[in-house]
Amino acid sequence: MRQSSLERLIEEYFKAWVTRDFPNIEYFFTHDVYYRECNGASYRGLNELNGWINSMLKKQTVLEWDISNIEKTDSGVFIVMWFFHAKEEKEYNFDGVSLIDFTDDKISHISEYAASHDLYRPFKETGSN
Repeated sequence: MRQSSLERLIEEYFKAWVTRDFPNIEYFFTHDVYYRECNGASYRGLNELNGWINSMLKKQTVLEWDISNIEKTDSGVFIVMWFFHAKEEKEYNFDGVSLIDFTDDKISHISEYAASHDLYRPFKETGSN
């Protein structure tokens, strides 16, 4: 299946965090972008988003942000499943899902959701898979 230009833009955005090489953020986002992080922080517009990115680049190093799947819904929203690994004072990681919407081939809305990367099965029966 041929990758769409929107999927490539999503991948380029994730990669920019790892390489720490951001082009002008207008390359990725609309002027009135809304971005909701999985921790509840949210940003509206390029000024707020740029402030957040610059702040994070000073205190955080993203070691991995690997996309495992990208699916486009019938409504045009992309569902992106990923693994995130970073270091601030300590290293941490988690799994996540982003819902990403576009306007005029730029990201106009992102909502992120996170889950623990470490899985366990508290009710697993002994000897079963």
